[in-house]
Amino acid sequence: MSEPLIEAREVSRQFESVEGSIKVLQGVDLCINPGNTISIQGESGSGKSTLLNILAGLDRPDGGSVVWGSSDIANQSSSKLARIRASLIGMVFQSYYLVPELRALENVMLGGRISGMNTDLKERSKALLEKVGLGERMASLPATLSGGERQRVAIARALISEPKVLLADEPTGNLDEATGDSVMGMLQALCVDANVALVLVTHNTNYAARMDSAWILRQGVLEKGS
Repeated sequence: MSEPLIEAREVSRQFESVEGSIKVLQGVDLCINPGNTISIQGESGSGKSTLLNILAGLDRPDGGSVVWGSSDIANQSSSKLARIRASLIGMVFQSYYLVPELRALENVMLGGRISGMNTDLKERSKALLEKVGLGERMASLPATLSGGERQRVAIARALISEPKVLLADEPTGNLDEATGDSVMGMLQALCVDANVALVLVTHNTNYAARMDSAWILRQGVLEKGS
């Protein structure tokens, strides 16, 4: 059996508030293997985004560990983590986070440059935008794109570095049902085509059911879904 790409082991995280400590994650275990598709559901504020940030090494757990490959990321410097993350993980967010002054093609290319991938970057970015159905909108600024089109640019940007894992935090949350269905179908197809593992945080039970395994966060505890 192949080595897990990312593994959370007994991860806990709490935040301080005026009312005291809030335990957001409690003893969370999760294993992401190559090509896996995983959904995580839970009420708003249940810690889903916190878990994704910890898996991505953008936040540190208070207890437990996160392992990328065979390396506990707690032992890595921030600069080394950033280098490893660039080739291991792509991220897609509900709010797109495109640079408004950059055209669609430039936004995708920026993702590649941040990851240190400059070889044939323009051509590869064009090819990805063609794949997501935006071949005619490469020169468009984000403000002129629909929500679905912006998310497609964001997905292309996340995949330009050829990551092994895609972490998607409510990628259809700002889209209407028909557009969301279209974007979700495209996202799954792209991940299957490139053998990219997908971790999907979603409120949509239909999308969650499409994944290989479904999980639910309840009061900081990650439980296997039905």
